[in-house]
Amino acid sequence: MLIRSVQRLWQHAGPRAALAWLCVYLTVGVTGQNFNTAYLGFGWQLIPWDILSHDPIRSIWYLHVQPPLWNLLLGGSAWVSPFSDRLTLQVIMALCGIAVAWLAAVLARRLGLSRRWSVIVALIASLHPEVFKGAFEPTYELATAALLLLTLIAVADLTRQENTRRSLIILSVAVTSTAMTRSLYHPVWVLVIVAFGLWLMRKRIHWKTTLIVLSIPVIVMGGWMLKNQALYGRATMSSWFGMNLQRAVIPVLPRADLEQMYAEGQISEIAMIGPFGNYDLYVEAMPDCSPEYGHRSVVEPMRTTDEWSPNFNYQCFLPVFDQAGEDAMNVIREHPEAWLEGRLWSLRTTIAVATIPEESKSIVMRSLDKIFSIARLDFGGVLSTQGWGTPIYGQLEAETDFGLLLIPMYLLIGWIGLWQIVQRLRHRALHRHAAVYLVGSFTVVFTVLVGAIAELGEQSRFRTMVDPIVTVMVLALITPSVQRLYRRLRRHSSQARAVGK
Repeated sequence: MLIRSVQRLWQHAGPRAALAWLCVYLTVGVTGQNFNTAYLGFGWQLIPWDILSHDPIRSIWYLHVQPPLWNLLLGGSAWVSPFSDRLTLQVIMALCGIAVAWLAAVLARRLGLSRRWSVIVALIASLHPEVFKGAFEPTYELATAALLLLTLIAVADLTRQENTRRSLIILSVAVTSTAMTRSLYHPVWVLVIVAFGLWLMRKRIHWKTTLIVLSIPVIVMGGWMLKNQALYGRATMSSWFGMNLQRAVIPVLPRADLEQMYAEGQISEIAMIGPFGNYDLYVEAMPDCSPEYGHRSVVEPMRTTDEWSPNFNYQCFLPVFDQAGEDAMNVIREHPEAWLEGRLWSLRTTIAVATIPEESKSIVMRSLDKIFSIARLDFGGVLSTQGWGTPIYGQLEAETDFGLLLIPMYLLIGWIGLWQIVQRLRHRALHRHAAVYLVGSFTVVFTVLVGAIAELGEQSRFRTMVDPIVTVMVLALITPSVQRLYRRLRRHSSQARAVGK
């Protein structure tokens, strides 16, 4: 029975892609690529690790800077595991990578590719070093990529005339989990996709199904926001948006303009100090503050795991975040050109590629990076903050590579989504995979634009979360054309040989 079950499972593309990915992962590890846990010591998105790993439940209860799911997964796993934190988290990240490879193959099959080509496409999507490097550090990009792949698979399953209710519930759980993992994915993104799925199946579902599907994001996200309202007076998924916005615009503003706004009382001293500093930098500019709760996650302003890294979950940071947001909005209203300049810089950063894979000790990882560097049409350039008033990275002239092929790939996905909308408005028949491409396009555009609008410097990390779905969707479009061209060339070659004989 077990053997037959394994044989049936092996008939699908997902397990084949996952096993191939695992073999490459182990080879990279054996040849020198270590699992890096440094992020645990300074990761802004995490509650200080010594607190989270020993008391995950109460730590999550008092968390306000981020949605809870990633902190809960890492902290809870370390808490219950009998093994070292390094080994425990390495297994978790390997499972995330396996999930990305498996789900990428499933999505490729849903988009019409053969089993063989689905495996190939999945490996291209999951072994891309920009994505693959996430398996060697405990950050949430790889897990988010898996959830986004699951989202598109659920949308694809809605059109397959199978268990519609199950597919809608999976869709709702996937997008809700994404929002509870990564604050970039706002509840608006969740509700738009859930509403689209319900609209797509409006003639085939009972009102009870609609109620169940809608209740998942409303209860989960709404419950988290109500918790934050009750504890901190802020009904948000993430409390530090104001400081993110400050980082997005104020560093670009010329120093003279910044000082003039400060002299005129349009911005506070928080804007002059800069974003994401130690709390001691802001303490004299803010009213006296004492945390209301006694838990270490909101009482300690600094991390014990890294002497230079603040604990942004410290409760007294909350009014600093609020003031930073007010200052940022005032600067945007007064100097929209500075905000626009920052957005153009951020969009350029979106296609910058990481140097981590090329610096790996593993010859396999470095070889993968060289292969994908050629495939991406990497072009050397410079990221510069010269001329900024208060650059958060200093006066920077950093040489970096930009993946030029990423530009047409992302533009193609955006255009396809827009074309589906136009076709619908013109009452034209849509492609059978139109729903997948529409949701995928919306997700990609949302990720790129929202990431550029309200952030500065994190855009390439944001992109790695959607790289797998972009790769699968683009290759699912291109591969059939390549196959037809190949068959045509072979046919012409055979005919030419026959005539020659």
